[in-house]
Amino acid sequence: MDWSLNLNFLAAMLAMVNPIGLIPVWYELTGDATPKVRREVAAMVTGTSVFILLIFLILGKYILSFFSIDIEVFKIAGGFLLLFTALSMIQGSATKLEEVKEEAETDLKLAKLRFEKVMVPLAIPMLAGPGSLTTVLLYSFTATTPTTYVGLSGVLLVCYFLLFIVFSYSYLLEERVDDIVFAGFTRLFGLIVAAIAVQFMVEGLGEVFPNWMEGDSAVETGEKAES
Repeated sequence: MDWSLNLNFLAAMLAMVNPIGLIPVWYELTGDATPKVRREVAAMVTGTSVFILLIFLILGKYILSFFSIDIEVFKIAGGFLLLFTALSMIQGSATKLEEVKEEAETDLKLAKLRFEKVMVPLAIPMLAGPGSLTTVLLYSFTATTPTTYVGLSGVLLVCYFLLFIVFSYSYLLEERVDDIVFAGFTRLFGLIVAAIAVQFMVEGLGEVFPNWMEGDSAVETGEKAES
């Protein structure tokens, strides 16, 4: 088993998922629910995300090949999708539910109702979106043996189990922080997500149109002209 590859993959996935940075979004989407319901929703959200990513880890390159989709085009399309989510986060609409209160007989049913509302944008495209999917695909291309696939799959499970723990016990932090702070961080995180989305699109376009990336920067050209 390639431990160096697994550790690199773990670092990349933690940076992409950013469990601490997602706390404001998680709070706005589920902060009104009880801790038990939130834990069940967290299990559903992280479980769904891991299931999607495992499919792409094992079968992703075959799926792209079947539909004749290049990884560069996937980056561009995924970047657009992530950008729309980022804009809605900045505007405050991505984390606003039309109907917050659900009525059900058990906590599990309440959790299922809330999960249906928060699956988008929380599970898709934040946790299993263009960033994490592209990262998983890139590392899957390096997997040549069943042992490597097992190691990468284990890394995914560890990463999203840590995310589940953060979501489950985030109320300990939320009790000490005012709601307006989380609202502000959600907007700030939206700006970061927008930058990541643009980066994915630029990388994809640069790989599709390599000559475009070799041109001079408009900013650098302007600076040279002024000097």
